[in-house]
Amino acid sequence: MVEPVPDALDRFRRDAGLSRGELWLRYFELGGMSTALELEAFLYGALAPTDHDHDVVAHALNERFVELGGNHPVPYAGDADRG
Repeated sequence: MVEPVPDALDRFRRDAGLSRGELWLRYFELGGMSTALELEAFLYGALAPTDHDHDVVAHALNERFVELGGNHPVPYAGDADRG
């Protein structure tokens, strides 16, 4: 598995126009079980998410990009180009 760039998820969050709170709510709605503080730590690279948590965050972000008329730019844990 390739190690992710520490702030890559946060850059995607900013590009999607979501606050950290909005992203956490979307993550939680999709079944994410980490706290808002843990999610913030994932975003800044202070805490490494499990593959499952990464995928739920990626899915929440990708849904937002689709809402904005885009594609799915956030790679999932099993994707070769992650990071």
